[in-house]
Amino acid sequence: MKRGETSHDGEPQLAVSLTLQGPPGSRPVGQPVGVGIEVRNLTTEKVQMVGVIDGSEEGVRYPHYQPSVSRNGVVMAGPPSPEDPLVGPLREMDFRQLDPGEAFDPTLGTNGAAYMPIFTFASFSPTEPGVYAYTLTLSTESDRPEDWLGRFGQQEAEQAAVLRRVAQVPRVTTTSNALEVEVR
Repeated sequence: MKRGETSHDGEPQLAVSLTLQGPPGSRPVGQPVGVGIEVRNLTTEKVQMVGVIDGSEEGVRYPHYQPSVSRNGVVMAGPPSPEDPLVGPLREMDFRQLDPGEAFDPTLGTNGAAYMPIFTFASFSPTEPGVYAYTLTLSTESDRPEDWLGRFGQQEAEQAAVLRRVAQVPRVTTTSNALEVEVR
């Protein structure tokens, strides 16, 4: 089922879900919180996905993986500002085919995929005690397939094949659960 189709009860269904997991118990002040990420295929068909690649977190290119950390409703950390729009190429090996129900961690590249950690989550260290809410928004809803390509090093010979794979990525924008972490 692709985005825009409806389920048996008439509710719109997403093609993928995005879930954050955290360590059990409270975390100490001054240390980053280890956040696990899962993207799951919710359809009955195989889909193509791309993990976090150069420029995804900053919103320079698709897919967008935009993090947020808040405390008491105040945003404490978010994606870094784009410093350089020159991002590396999107390659065929950066795509991950997901069977129905299959999930993957978009920060752990396998088979040569150049996935990256979410810098905001990896580097943010809460400086005060409290409950922090971590969320992540994934968007694949680009206006043009070319919005996925790199700004340099994109091989012309591979570009057509990459754009065919981009066309197989479901177009969604979804936000993860709010992972609440107590910091002491």
